[in-house]
Amino acid sequence: MEEINQENFMPAKKPQFLKVLCILTFIGTGLGLLEGLYNLIKAPTALEDFQRDQELTGNMEGMSSGFMENIMEAARLSAENALPLAITAIGVNLFCLFGALMMWKLRKVGFYVYVCGQLLGIIVPIILVGFSGIFGGLMVLTAIFPVAFIIMYAFNLKHMS
Repeated sequence: MEEINQENFMPAKKPQFLKVLCILTFIGTGLGLLEGLYNLIKAPTALEDFQRDQELTGNMEGMSSGFMENIMEAARLSAENALPLAITAIGVNLFCLFGALMMWKLRKVGFYVYVCGQLLGIIVPIILVGFSGIFGGLMVLTAIFPVAFIIMYAFNLKHMS
């Protein structure tokens, strides 16, 4: 069912920019769901895989700098929390997909669903893995795209009801 423009009873026209954002979100969430499902399948063995990889590399002896220790700690915490991180990724992508579908239909509530999904995708990994060292820097970098999309979607709120 199409939205009706109250002024002249014409169907509301979806802005091209909103279409592009939604299509990019559909592609991104589809890939994110696939990655989340893959990680969900691999989650039970993630810690064992991490430990085996550490043994194969000889625990990175000779590279005991604080930088490498931070990377190894973040990798260990990610492996320990692989299942909740995978479930979070799936949930976040479903939230964002649902929000984008609603915005595609020019429903303003979809924006808020989308924002909740993106914020969960930023906050939950910080809670599970922490925000120190290299992981904190990576989280800042990975938050750039979600924040940019939230801002771009916000510019389109005036077209939604």
